[in-house]
Amino acid sequence: MDDKPIVDTPNVFGVGAMQKMLNLEDAVLLESDLRAVTPAQYAARDTAAAVRRLIRELESTPASIDELSELTNEINRLVEVLAQRGQDSPVSSENTNVAYQAHRLRERSPFIGRANPVALPLVVEFVEGGIDAIANFSTLYEGPPGCLHGGYIAGIFDEVLGAAQTYSGHAGMTGRLTVHYRSPTPLNTDLHLRARLESVSGRKILCKGTLHAGEVLCAEAEGLFIAIDPKKLLGLGEG
Repeated sequence: MDDKPIVDTPNVFGVGAMQKMLNLEDAVLLESDLRAVTPAQYAARDTAAAVRRLIRELESTPASIDELSELTNEINRLVEVLAQRGQDSPVSSENTNVAYQAHRLRERSPFIGRANPVALPLVVEFVEGGIDAIANFSTLYEGPPGCLHGGYIAGIFDEVLGAAQTYSGHAGMTGRLTVHYRSPTPLNTDLHLRARLESVSGRKILCKGTLHAGEVLCAEAEGLFIAIDPKKLLGLGEG
């Protein structure tokens, strides 16, 4: 799965529903707005993919000390080039529109961000009422020998359940995440995740999910999300 896209959907985290939630008359959302990817974003994706390849090679490289020292010097040189360009500015008030937030999640998410070099190998698909996802983790994510670290399992559940909860039509944040580990989760194996919206009661949004390796249930989870004012949600990155 190393060369597969991390996410390929115009509706990242269900943001298409936010126009209704925000009730903004001037917030006209077109699918083309959400699908649009700029040349700069394509370039950032290519760079992130190259960094991911570098990380994978470093994990098991037989390179000598001298070769690694040379590589370290070259990496530091590249870091200095980027550092001279400065850091991306925080989300500003003029960028808190829905299309921008969709791009931000799709490109920068630490789990599914196409332009995030540390994003996990998680491919998500929006389906009726929830999320289906597939992942394949290498030894970079090892916990017990030959098995996926439990912390990553909790993290990917938070991600896919959080995506599924947007089907409620509300913007919610994680209030409680409960994970039941049923069986060791193998590495280098296609893992299938399923997350569905279960119920909505006031501000409480309940979602449930499962993680399978083939026919084996490795883990299941329940996420309780608390709806908040979408305008406050979009403004969290300001200041």
